[in-house]
Amino acid sequence: MSSRRILLQVLSHSTRLSLQRTSVPVLRASAVLSNNFIRVKDTKRFFNSQAPASDIFKVVDFNDIQNTIKNEGKGYDLIDVREEKELLQGAIPTAKNVPLSQFGNAWTLSDKEFKDQFGFEKPKKESQVILYCLAGVRSTKAAEYLYSLGYKNLQNYKGSWADYAEKVKGK
Repeated sequence: MSSRRILLQVLSHSTRLSLQRTSVPVLRASAVLSNNFIRVKDTKRFFNSQAPASDIFKVVDFNDIQNTIKNEGKGYDLIDVREEKELLQGAIPTAKNVPLSQFGNAWTLSDKEFKDQFGFEKPKKESQVILYCLAGVRSTKAAEYLYSLGYKNLQNYKGSWADYAEKVKGK
């Protein structure tokens, strides 16, 4: 089989898979074989996320987190999604830990099982939940996941632990 034919099959298969997986279009570049060379053209690619991050959660900053701490976390669930070994670096006061690696399982647990495993009440879907990690990437994924489960009052501290530790150290 010629390399051109193999490349065409791979590209064809790749396009079919991306169209099957998703529902929201965005532009991306893809390679198209034409006259023995590869040229790039714009095509549509689809992602699973139904809503942009700004619709899923509110972004909070260091000052918002400080206010939450002053209120002793009342009215909010501040959740650290870092792994247990990362907690040795420290944690934001009043935060509770649910590692992102356990998120899928954690939110399927009953309220009692959740409390037994994580040591605090499972947040209700109408609760205000603030998420953070080391730099904001995992907390964004956690917020997207909780949004998919029906949580609507989500906030994400995108500066996360790195920002918090730096600003507290500087005081």
